[in-house]
Amino acid sequence: MAQQKAALSFELVAKCSVTRARASTMILPHGPVELPMFMPVATQASLKGLTPEQLESLGCRLCLNNTYHLGLKPGQATLDAVGGAHRLQSWNHNILTDSGGLVNSPLLPWTAK
Repeated sequence: MAQQKAALSFELVAKCSVTRARASTMILPHGPVELPMFMPVATQASLKGLTPEQLESLGCRLCLNNTYHLGLKPGQATLDAVGGAHRLQSWNHNILTDSGGLVNSPLLPWTAK
């Protein structure tokens, strides 16, 4: 049986012995990402101010979406209808999503009643 390739791998490229800063490459399903990096935020699968082509020309290979906001708008039905977040935002590279928990945590006092 062939071994399945890991969805994520991490390679250390260089490390500073003085500051402990490091340069690395994170390999994800949609390609490698050089770290450290600036990560644009497309909260609802929509990046404000730059097109996907402009991001790509800058070397960006990872974009952050917010799961909670995607669930509100455009919503799961829309994401399913268009074929997912990659197609919705015309982005062929990696997408990182957060859980949206930070957005929900201030609402917890109202849910405990």
